[in-house]
Amino acid sequence: MFRILTFILLIHATAVAAGTTLSLDDINDRVRRHNPQLAAARLRIEEAHGRLDNAGRLTNPSLDFDYAQNVRTPEHGFRLEFIQRFPLTGRLLLEKAISRAQLAAAEAEVRDVERRLVADARALAVKLLALWHQRALRVKQVANSRELAEFMSKRVATGEAALVDASQVQLERGQLETSLLLLDSERAALLGELRPLLGVRVSDSVEITGELPMPVGVPKGAVDPERRGDYQAAQRVADAARENAALAKANKWADIGVGLTAAQTRAEDAPDGLRRDTMIGLKFSLPLPLWNANEGRIREANAAAIRADKEVTALAVQVRGEVSGALGEMAGLARVISSIADVLIPKAQHIEEQRRTSYGIGQTAFIEVVRARGGRFELEVQLVTALRDYHLARTRYLAATGATAALAKRK
Repeated sequence: MFRILTFILLIHATAVAAGTTLSLDDINDRVRRHNPQLAAARLRIEEAHGRLDNAGRLTNPSLDFDYAQNVRTPEHGFRLEFIQRFPLTGRLLLEKAISRAQLAAAEAEVRDVERRLVADARALAVKLLALWHQRALRVKQVANSRELAEFMSKRVATGEAALVDASQVQLERGQLETSLLLLDSERAALLGELRPLLGVRVSDSVEITGELPMPVGVPKGAVDPERRGDYQAAQRVADAARENAALAKANKWADIGVGLTAAQTRAEDAPDGLRRDTMIGLKFSLPLPLWNANEGRIREANAAAIRADKEVTALAVQVRGEVSGALGEMAGLARVISSIADVLIPKAQHIEEQRRTSYGIGQTAFIEVVRARGGRFELEVQLVTALRDYHLARTRYLAATGATAALAKRK
């Protein structure tokens, strides 16, 4: 019995500890496969398929039956009428074309939802990676500050330093330790946002592994809005609007009716008595656009088509602006990163080594060594922050060009 309970508890502990470990490159495929919002959005395509299946069909025929009975005599009669309506214009073809365009728009809208969700998840993953590195550096800074505080306490005890200086060092240490708590709080908030995007349960842990790579150059080349799902959707919506304008004109003429009629009457024919007559005929009906020529609908549809075209043009301008802004930010941050990594940090390391060497021969106080090390740590924190901002800008660039969805499809 004890073994069974132990086994159950072990399974439960394993389930509780279940988690997801992903690299930055795994984010795209994870969102595409497990995001519940994206799964719901894909049903729009099925809805559009249903509308396409139902579009462009003839109206159902009608079957009418009339019966009349003379209340004073045995005379009576009935009439049977079968009518099918047909369009005079290309209405059915236009309806089909509209539904095809709407289906293409739905597919593009789903790609756009995927693009935006992937971009949001990648941005959160970048922040978590940067936060993890920032925390590691803050831990080193706390250890460095603790070492400095202990040194200052010894100098105060021997009368070689003022108590206010030691208090200042203790305050700096407390500030660094508080920053660790703030980083932990920020991590919890970021994970709370990331879990739904990845389709991960609240009870499961999420770990983002890897490094934020250094910039290898800012992309160049012309911007192609065609890669964006929202731009493709806008184009298909514009196509549907143009077809709808043509449909509004076609609907000026209602469907004609063609039918067969059969009638039979039984009437008194003196002096022969009741006589039965049977008749078969054709029926044709042509609605005339005398009072309603659909002018209002035509005007509305034409305006909607013009608006849809202008929205496509405006979206292209917006896409180019987003790409240009992200590229400009990437270029600026790449210069900052290069300055910190290639100039400032090596210089800080050199100064730290000089301080350490001088301390070894008694020419420099230990506090100078510790402060030089702390300065290097602060530069490394700035480097991680700049790298984070660079990769956030790069994520926006990938999203603006539609590249995030393309990466997910290649997985």
